[in-house]
Amino acid sequence: MVYNLFSIVRKNNPQDSVNCSLCGLGSDYSGFCDPCLSAVQRQGQYCQQCGNSLGKQPIGAVCGQCLKKPPRYQALIAATHYEFPVNHAISEMKFEKQLHHIRSFSNLLLDELITYYQDIPLPQAIVPIPLHSNRLRERGFNQSQLIAKHLTRKLEIPMLEDALLRIKDTPHQIGLKAIERRKNLKRAFSVKQELPKHIALVDDVVTTGSTIQEASKQCLKHGVDRIDVWCLAKT
Repeated sequence: MVYNLFSIVRKNNPQDSVNCSLCGLGSDYSGFCDPCLSAVQRQGQYCQQCGNSLGKQPIGAVCGQCLKKPPRYQALIAATHYEFPVNHAISEMKFEKQLHHIRSFSNLLLDELITYYQDIPLPQAIVPIPLHSNRLRERGFNQSQLIAKHLTRKLEIPMLEDALLRIKDTPHQIGLKAIERRKNLKRAFSVKQELPKHIALVDDVVTTGSTIQEASKQCLKHGVDRIDVWCLAKT
């Protein structure tokens, strides 16, 4: 399983030289130079379900919060922390159209996915978290869809880009508390087709988890048994 997945990724990641996404100096195909890669790589142990820090708990453990009240998804795999310089790069990506960051951070996420899916099956489909049509017109692109396109090409997993719709035009979530986010996102999503049993929901950043919780709730009503969340950054 490891060999097959690694071979697929390497085949779809030619070893071309590009500029580092963060400092602009030379890098390999991943999109980061060695010092910047060291600065953004996630350190420590994390809950296999929600992605929060485990502190000194053993590898593969589940945090107390997930044991007490599990989220609707079964796993969260993040490329890196949502802190400087990552938060600055993602802000540039979303609000200044610096889309080269998508390639670099998606390649970093691929490394995490290769490790996670060594002994378990990959999802049957990738579903990007959608933007409302008003937000899409304003921004001009859906960053989660672009991330999903990169991953589906590298991993050879189909993307269902129109399966999940955002039917509620929610305000920006930046700065809102968890309870406010949950209220904003209630009934924000709709599923337009039956989904496979195992899917990956793709988003750029996961903070409180309110968005993926609400999206997962709708997906579970349409044939899904297992949901893995893939994101560029986790707070």
